[in-house]
Amino acid sequence: MITGYNTDVKHKNRVFHVQTEDKGEGNPCVESLVYVGGEILATRRVSYAELLEKGAKDDAAIQELMEQQHREMIAAIQKGKFDGSNGGARVREKAADAAPAAEATAASAPPAVAAGKTAGDRTLDQVILDYLASELTHEQLEVAVSVPTDLVAGRPAQLRLKAQSSVSRQPVAGASVQVRILSTVGKPAMAFQGKTAADGGCTAAFSLPALRDGTAAVVVRVVSPMGSTEFKYPVKKA
Repeated sequence: MITGYNTDVKHKNRVFHVQTEDKGEGNPCVESLVYVGGEILATRRVSYAELLEKGAKDDAAIQELMEQQHREMIAAIQKGKFDGSNGGARVREKAADAAPAAEATAASAPPAVAAGKTAGDRTLDQVILDYLASELTHEQLEVAVSVPTDLVAGRPAQLRLKAQSSVSRQPVAGASVQVRILSTVGKPAMAFQGKTAADGGCTAAFSLPALRDGTAAVVVRVVSPMGSTEFKYPVKKA
């Protein structure tokens, strides 16, 4: 069994703890857990049974799989994958699992350890920092949303947003903007559809339905070739 990794990640005033370990030959998989305040938010397990079937256990390959999976979980935290609509942490279902190690490694987005270097050449912190630095060089969609007034049931509402690229800070025109109303007492309803203008901006004006019972939320989704993002805002009762 290979020594595991434990990392505390501070994100939006909360501390997430990521733990990754090798479960051993009796249960050949790499398991990652994400905790907040002792509560498990996510679990990911990837099998390396195929490596054992090929003969001698390849500790270097398993170590690299552990590093990659660990930094993927850290990147997910940094990207807000576990952020809830109320500002708290969002409980997620268990992540995919028991996929063969070879498949998981090939399909994963983060880069592997640099060519010519083995897992032992750098510390895990260096690997994570290198990965996060590489993320900063890739253009991603960034959206700023302004809510001028409270979102109150039965009243008109308006949202202003601006989409831009994360590195060059250029406006993203033509991004699809959808505003839906979700309610615990009714079916989801589309309130607005539009696209961002040349300056990356879009103003969404719509009416909120009356709400006598239950709760409701406004969900704003922005989609572009550069990526997509989603925001949720609670609706207050009149």
